[in-house]
Amino acid sequence: MDIQTTLQHIANGNRQAFALLVERFQRPLFSYLGRMGFTQAQAEDLAQETFTRAWQHLEQYDAQRAEFSTWLFTIARRLALNELERAGNRLETHWGDNPPDVASHEPTPLEHTEQHEQQRRLQIALQRLPLSERSLLALAYSQGLDMKAIAHIEGCSEGAAKVRLHRAREQLRQWLGA
Repeated sequence: MDIQTTLQHIANGNRQAFALLVERFQRPLFSYLGRMGFTQAQAEDLAQETFTRAWQHLEQYDAQRAEFSTWLFTIARRLALNELERAGNRLETHWGDNPPDVASHEPTPLEHTEQHEQQRRLQIALQRLPLSERSLLALAYSQGLDMKAIAHIEGCSEGAAKVRLHRAREQLRQWLGA
């Protein structure tokens, strides 16, 4: 069942249809929130709050303005930024067990040490980025959203999102010496 049909079922009083939306977007939200620097437990809590808010304000969703996923990730982004600001931006960045670009073969002890060091350096560099830039990178790389959706979630123009993404990548390259 597509998103619009599911939303229509919900509007017609089928409360269980919302479970389909949760099932569809739960993993992408966890991934996004994890890349924002939250632990798994924190990401689960924020995702649950995102779905709760979406349920409470579903009548405000306007399919003419944005895709449902864009609207949902906008809610998640606001909650995440509020939580990070409240926590004083002291959260450990969590990129999962395998940082990007890690080969799928079993690493040797030396490779494992090098990968761990690369991941540690990346986490430190990401923590140095402003929260909005970290959010932009997470949306672009963990969700694979197009620039139009990212710009909508971030509340800026596509051009501004492209510039910010480029600057964030360049800043990371500079800090990492790559």
